[in-house]
Amino acid sequence: MKNRFVVACYLILLLTTQVDAGDCIKDQYGNVVCGKGQCATDQYGKVLCAKEGGGAIRDRDGDVKCGVGFCATDDGGKVRCSTQPGGGAAIDSNGKVKCLGACQDGTRQRCESAR
Repeated sequence: MKNRFVVACYLILLLTTQVDAGDCIKDQYGNVVCGKGQCATDQYGKVLCAKEGGGAIRDRDGDVKCGVGFCATDDGGKVRCSTQPGGGAAIDSNGKVKCLGACQDGTRQRCESAR
């Protein structure tokens, strides 16, 4: 019961955050690069970012996967993302990803290079 409450609070927190904020991180050369959405670094040091309102996360193989909304990794290592821009994704007490709207697989095709 307590875990469900924590997950619900986490989802509410994600839902109330600003969608229009981009993300900036350092690349493998120490340069700061930015994207319209969340950014992550792959196993080779390349920075990839989601489109505006989207999430980017590195999977267990070191590849960056992006989604329309924010993403989380389930207990099996699969990246699942919200289908809504700015939509939250969190792991429940059973290790399953729960998303605002619906969940879909994160893909490399939804990513773009950082600038």
